[in-house]
Amino acid sequence: MAEYSTLGSVAVLQVNNPPVNSFSHHVRQALVDGLERAQRDPAVRSIVIMGKGRTFPAGADIREFGSGAAVKMPNLLMVLQAVDTCQKPVVSAIHGTALGGGFELALASHYRLAVPSARMGLPEVHLGILPGAGGTQRLPRVVGVKTAIQMITSGQHIKAQQALSLGIVDKIVQGDLLKEAVSFARSVEGRPVEDRRISQKTVPEADKVDEVVEAARKTILRKARGAIAPMTCVQAIQASVLPFEAGMAREAELMAFLMTSWQAPAQQYAFFSEREVRRWSHPRDKRINFKTAKPRVVKSVGVVGAGTMGMGITINLLQAGLKVVMLEVNKKQLDKAVNTIKKTLSQKSASQKMSQLTTAMDYSQLRDVDIVIEAVFENMRLKKEVFRKLDAVTKPQTILASNTSGLNIDEIAAVTKRPDKVVGTHFFAPANVMRLLENIYGRQTSPETVATAMQLGVTIGKVGVLVGNCPGFVGNRMLGSYTAEAVFLLEEGAEPQDVDRAIEEFGFPMGPFRMGDLSGTDIGWKGRIAKGLTTEHGPPPATPALYRRGNRYCPLPDMLCMKGRLGQKTGAGWYRYEPGSRTALPDPVVLQMIQDYRQEHGFKKRTISSQEIVERCLYPLINEGFHILDEGIAARSLDIDVIYLFGYGWPRHTGGPMYYAERVIGLEKLLCSLETYSARYPDHAHLQPSPLLRNMVAKGGSLAALGTDSKL
Repeated sequence: MAEYSTLGSVAVLQVNNPPVNSFSHHVRQALVDGLERAQRDPAVRSIVIMGKGRTFPAGADIREFGSGAAVKMPNLLMVLQAVDTCQKPVVSAIHGTALGGGFELALASHYRLAVPSARMGLPEVHLGILPGAGGTQRLPRVVGVKTAIQMITSGQHIKAQQALSLGIVDKIVQGDLLKEAVSFARSVEGRPVEDRRISQKTVPEADKVDEVVEAARKTILRKARGAIAPMTCVQAIQASVLPFEAGMAREAELMAFLMTSWQAPAQQYAFFSEREVRRWSHPRDKRINFKTAKPRVVKSVGVVGAGTMGMGITINLLQAGLKVVMLEVNKKQLDKAVNTIKKTLSQKSASQKMSQLTTAMDYSQLRDVDIVIEAVFENMRLKKEVFRKLDAVTKPQTILASNTSGLNIDEIAAVTKRPDKVVGTHFFAPANVMRLLENIYGRQTSPETVATAMQLGVTIGKVGVLVGNCPGFVGNRMLGSYTAEAVFLLEEGAEPQDVDRAIEEFGFPMGPFRMGDLSGTDIGWKGRIAKGLTTEHGPPPATPALYRRGNRYCPLPDMLCMKGRLGQKTGAGWYRYEPGSRTALPDPVVLQMIQDYRQEHGFKKRTISSQEIVERCLYPLINEGFHILDEGIAARSLDIDVIYLFGYGWPRHTGGPMYYAERVIGLEKLLCSLETYSARYPDHAHLQPSPLLRNMVAKGGSLAALGTDSKL
């Protein structure tokens, strides 16, 4: 609701709809009623609108998305029309965040005040839509088209001081906001409101709008990577040069286009999934979940290893206010890590955060921490050695976590006397930037340990997902079929740049070969050597060149590594790189290597379409997701989607791999395509359709209905 009160000649409307004062139907109705009441009252000469509690109205009520309440009259447009046309001055007093519809409310007001800490913005683009209550028409009239395009297409928040410099805010106020707002409102009483209506202003430099739009087009399309909302926002902003009513009509037309596209619901699904994933449950036992399992309090954390991952994890922990003991047996590396961490932390907080860090070279210094995160090299023997030492020196209740990307958690836990307190915590590099945290439970991991790992993720700002223990867990297991099919495409005629281009046009920031060069082609090579699939000098003795253990195998990545082409770090991988540059350049040496390989093994080069490349790479990845659900490795399809959205660059506007499979491709079409490809390539095991997928198509099941049970 919006509480109505008067302070002398000033009517005050305080929105009170915790936690973020969103525009539910009740709030919208109360605002319209309050404005009408203030206009009727001859004693009222000005009006203040503000939020009660922690924030100014922060936008639409997401709980109403997809329900009739979202469009129930009065809608937000009607509220803002009432504000705009009010004959008495309306002052928006902003604290907290004024986002989306909240910011549009402020723009519809005649005056705007803000406290120094306030933030504002129009983030609708992240939901696949545009600011649909006049934001694309009013903001350009204040800040100009160029700045409006930048703000709206990025969805960024700006601080109060920047809003003041842009002319959005009229004054920044200190102290009691209500008192200051009432005082300001009294000072503008009696002034005409007509010239304060942004809707009646013209866009600065309107004659240059088309030029500005054209200059922004290429950059926006490149960053959007297939998302339609950013460029549609630009089209709406371009209409701000029209009379306000015509511009609003264009905004409404474009909003309707986005709302009826498949991308808007996909992006809104991604938005809700990020929040829903916190309501976790054990994939194999629903009784263990975020409600029933209670986390231990974590105040201090040990980190073993001060390499790239260890440093990133430590930065995360320090930024969250936790005490950290970072252990590294190499003094030179330890000193380097401390310097890097100090430089990475903001200057303002560096000294205070660094005071929370203790460095160590002896395991005994970890004796009192609440949890230890091991972040050494991805080597089972080394990790077991570390866990034996940790088990011997830490207090019995200390949780031991392994930052592994795919090693067996049960095997690691077996070397300790506390397997119930061992858990996997798969951070993604760079750990202080990437938000995903894949938490892995073992056979004996206790509910308390699982809950503690999940809560630690929340504490340090990660998007945590609980998954089961299997080779590669969820993310890397699915990635295996994707990268395998990518190299099989090289055998048939595609070149690395063809595959990367098709995948990047789909929406990924990088294709598999550019990504391989970035992370290092030797990472996968070392893993294959450890599994006995290859050696540093070629195939194991008496091994068929194109098969391993009965499965189809492409040795091209091994051949690349044997030539010393390990990616960007050596200046050459699938591509070549000029000194000091990260630009991937096609390399005739690699193309000749692939051509020689084709000739040696009798592959005939053919032209492969972008559509086939996308299907051959992504459909097996999705198919593996169905296997994972069927095996109880992940509890829900949204858990898989969140892993890929936040850890692997899956394009957000498609919702995630499992959402895309069901809502965009269609399960029947997916099954048909997999059957076609598996018939063509019977020795590509990852193309064989999952039994779960077959059952869902046959029985008409949905992924949402699966929950934690794969039995239809």
